[in-house]
Order: sequence, then structure tokens, then C-alpha cells
Amino acid sequence: MSTAYYAVFHSLAKSCASTLLPSTDTDSEAYERVYRALDHGPLKGAFAAKEGLLKRGESLRKIGDLVVRLQSERHRADYLPPRRGMFRGDAQDLVDQARQAVSEIERLSDEDRIALATLLLFKSRSP
Repeated sequence: MSTAYYAVFHSLAKSCASTLLPSTDTDSEAYERVYRALDHGPLKGAFAAKEGLLKRGESLRKIGDLVVRLQSERHRADYLPPRRGMFRGDAQDLVDQARQAVSEIERLSDEDRIALATLLLFKSRSP
């Protein structure tokens, strides 16, 4: 469960860093700072919001729904006591959903990538 979620998380981190620093070496300190700026709590919050930028586009909505589900399942797997058959039948489905989310992230338009990166990495402030 964790691996499925983290595959998507790292895909999002890469997308954000590559979008905001397109000509920067991926081994640079700047690239690493942007890559590591993605945080799990705000990530779920951004995708779980009932309104906002992520609910407007079909691709972003699809990615968001998958991220929220995968993160919830990761929490269940990592923090709840194991139960017999807890993920029987679900594991392959979740891996397939993670693959789908990564594919969706890779197919985003430049406009959606910019919107996603800025929303996920920068805190909104009231005027």
C-alpha cells in the first residue's frame, strides 16, 4: 500500500520540481528543495477540497481522487493493526490505480502542471 501511494507522491514531486525549475539539473540543491517541498497533509487537503482549482479539470480531479484514496489506504496499512484479509483483492487494484495516477500526472498540460505545482507547494494567503 505504501509503495503504491509513494509512487504517486514522487511523481507529483517530480512534476512540481520539473515544472517550476524546467532547466535546472535534477541533482542541484534548488531542484531537491522544490522536490522535497511537497508535504503529505497539504497534498491531501488540496485534493480533498470541495472547491478550488483541482476540482475544475477532469485530469486534476481524477488524480486528486486517486491520491486521496491511496493516501487513506496507506494510512490504514501503516497504522492500523493487521487483520486477516485486510487488503485481500485490494492490493492489485490500488497498484493499478497508482499506475493510472502516474500516467495522468505525466499527461497533464503545461497549464495544469503549473496550476498543480503552485497550488500544492505554496500556501494561500488572504489579501
